Amino acid sequence: MNNKESQSSSEEKDIKNWFEWTVFGLSLILVLAILGYLGYKVYHHSETPPEIVTQVWPSPSENTPNRYQVLVENKGGMSAEEVRVQVSIRRGGQELEKAELHIAFVPQESKREGWVVFEQAAGKTDSVVARVLSFEKP
Repeated sequence: MNNKESQSSSEEKDIKNWFEWTVFGLSLILVLAILGYLGYKVYHHSETPPEIVTQVWPSPSENTPNRYQVLVENKGGMSAEEVRVQVSIRRGGQELEKAELHIAFVPQESKREGWVVFEQAAGKTDSVVARVLSFEKP
């Protein structure tokens, strides 16, 4: 009888309650969902070339009143290196002054910021134009 009692008591200890099964089921669903999402992203990822977009706005400070902030965003599917951005201030269609900003690395779908400083006062200009001069693929 000792054998039968020990077998039945070990069987009772192996029975899982509903909470353990619920946690196991939710964990399994979560892991499978993450693996499915990552698999989908790998399968549908397209390596499009870098698409560099720039934005410029005044960002004066006490010591540098003619400072402009430049936001460089890479909307493409690949990274870009050695990004060169030219920022120029214009009045009446003529370029008054220009500055250049170098950014070493802009990963895919990310943003980088920089600042340029001009000698001309911001009030003497009509517009500020930023354009990408060049970049390299890593």
